[in-house]
Amino acid sequence: MTGMGDIPRELVALFEPQVEQLGVRLERRGAIWVGEARGSVATGSMWLCAPVPHCLVLCHDVTPLEDMPLFEGSLGPYACVCTMGEDAVACSRDCGLPIRFVGNKGDAHRPNDEVATFVERGPRALSSCLLAGHVYRSRSVIMLPDFFDELDRSYPGEFGWLFSAFDGAWGLEARGAIRHALGNIPARPPLGPGGSLGLLSTVTSLMASLAADGRGADQDGGALVSHAKRLLSAAVEECGAPPSVDDLAHRLYVSRSRLCDAFRREAGQSVGAYARQLRMERACRLLEGGARSVSEVAVLLGYPSPSAFCHAFSDFTGLSPRAWVKRGQTPFDPLARTASP
Repeated sequence: MTGMGDIPRELVALFEPQVEQLGVRLERRGAIWVGEARGSVATGSMWLCAPVPHCLVLCHDVTPLEDMPLFEGSLGPYACVCTMGEDAVACSRDCGLPIRFVGNKGDAHRPNDEVATFVERGPRALSSCLLAGHVYRSRSVIMLPDFFDELDRSYPGEFGWLFSAFDGAWGLEARGAIRHALGNIPARPPLGPGGSLGLLSTVTSLMASLAADGRGADQDGGALVSHAKRLLSAAVEECGAPPSVDDLAHRLYVSRSRLCDAFRREAGQSVGAYARQLRMERACRLLEGGARSVSEVAVLLGYPSPSAFCHAFSDFTGLSPRAWVKRGQTPFDPLARTASP
């Protein structure tokens, strides 16, 4: 597929396989791309527009003429809000998309369609089976992390949390704003004057509504912190050393300040303090019973030297590793001294 240099490759990759496999030929009309499936594979239509960099509005309504596999995937993380007909929902579930339904189905255009949001957090290859005669219909707004970063640079602190929010639960007002925005996206491409500007207005109005809904941020905090805890725990168990706060924020596609604020609010302690506690808990398990030497434990936990491990351990528990083993202090006491990292 050529001629789409103004649309980021990460967005093109999300619809290019469908275009090719369903025999859709896209043609550019102003800022909007439109296409029809008229071959022997499928019938129907598709249109798309990138009203602002790193954001795509995509609509399709296609019917395969024979059963066929559909292979698609993503090159990196993205968030999506969409309406889907029954067959499109089944297809999304079949290929493993982590869709979360918003509730209170549809909008004025398609009252029986499901409304959903989801986040893909990395590259992934997907496959599903399309059934002959079934109608695969959806309207989507797809956003890359850069979309939220640019909003947050223009309005510091207001939008950085929104990317992860699409993976969580929404408050009542946010759900209404999502359904309203999707209802403003027409089934047919808005080719008249101001069509792409209207799409931009719809997208930015939705972001403003979601950012203004304080409950959305609060609910997202719980999901964000739970995900951060899982990543920290996995890192400590697998390689001993937890990621830095900056690295963790990067992996979660949120700002450092957003992650730190949410962690203190939800967990009651800093990210660093929680990571240190996880590391010391594992140290105690490894030392338990004297089965491993202090040097071995230091290596397993990623410390540069046994002395560095001993200093960290005694600073946290008030005892040296050998003294802790000799006193048989098991299990780990979470009320032990926890100096700030």
